[in-house]
Amino acid sequence: MSVDKQSSEDILNEKWDFCISNLLVKTGIGLSVGIVASALIFKRKSWPIALSTGFGIGVSYAECQKTFNPTAIPGVKIIKNSSSTSG
Repeated sequence: MSVDKQSSEDILNEKWDFCISNLLVKTGIGLSVGIVASALIFKRKSWPIALSTGFGIGVSYAECQKTFNPTAIPGVKIIKNSSSTSG
């Protein structure tokens, strides 16, 4: 029976890959929304672009923080498995 275990380095690489791709996607969506809002609603001001891009970066940062440290999520309690050997 062969169990394919990942090393801690592989797990960390997957988390970083997820965070970087998430950053690019969320920043791109925020930038796009800012450009559209700037052109259609705010008479071509630049602040909606910066604001929505910042929101995208902030959401991405929060999701990365949850990925690397799941105990930092408010309301989540980690319960340790108490395996006692009774004989």
